[in-house]
Amino acid sequence: MLTIYPPREELADLLVTGPFADALRVAIQVRGLSLERLQHRLKVRGAPISVTALSYWQSGRRRPERPESLMALAQLEDVLGLPEAALSRLLGPPRPRGRSRRRELSARAPWDGSGLTLTAQHDRVEVAPCGGVRGVRSRQVMQVTSAGVDRWILCQETGSCQPALTAVRSCRVGRIARERTNGVLVAELLFDETISPGDSIAIEYELIYPHPTVEHTHFRRFAERVHDYVLEIKFPAESPPASCEQFASGPAGTEMFGGARPAPVDSWGYAHAAALDFGPGLYGMRWTVAANASGSSSQGK
Repeated sequence: MLTIYPPREELADLLVTGPFADALRVAIQVRGLSLERLQHRLKVRGAPISVTALSYWQSGRRRPERPESLMALAQLEDVLGLPEAALSRLLGPPRPRGRSRRRELSARAPWDGSGLTLTAQHDRVEVAPCGGVRGVRSRQVMQVTSAGVDRWILCQETGSCQPALTAVRSCRVGRIARERTNGVLVAELLFDETISPGDSIAIEYELIYPHPTVEHTHFRRFAERVHDYVLEIKFPAESPPASCEQFASGPAGTEMFGGARPAPVDSWGYAHAAALDFGPGLYGMRWTVAANASGSSSQGK
């Protein structure tokens, strides 16, 4: 016999057993608020989140993982009248993005992704006047640790707006797999020749979006420690940001370095952040745009 529990009793059980999506859905039902009202209350608290994101969270299609999403989740727990961390503790460790596609791609390749250690990464992000990301040029240095290495598998979180990938230096684009549901791009970057163990290689590539992204942020997830990471954000001279800050989090999503820190923008329109011997974890920058910026809102996503 199927037993139907009142929503409050069901919620009490779900807050113990999970899963996260079901617990959130029932908590919203118990509170009696629409997603639009939840979005409004979160925005008032300085934790803006889209209705689409809230819908995805409660359906299980996605879950909060980015630092700004986890901060919004903490505010959401309070709005829903739940104890602190009642929902966030149900998340567990971060899920890898695009892993199934990476396996599918590398299974057909002579190299399965091993044999390279990332030692340095430099990202230069070009921001459009509306505040969204127009393109990202990346340069990375890798140390070869095994024989037969002739490519790098790029796994890039891109959001819903899929960019064009171009090889700029010391590599060429091979096969590409795009996972639109989760916003992940997986691609082979092929070297000119097989690299011997003990040697290093520096490559450069660029991602250009057909339209500026809606997100006003850029970050990298590092599965292992990286010796040197530099992130530069180039803002249009005529559209400087209202604010800009850098942030970092550990593998479990906990904030590092005492929270976000301001990132000054110089007279050339650049802001930068640098990390030495960082990881595993997430490191990035986010910004808000001026109220009069073309096609923008006052708050980054």
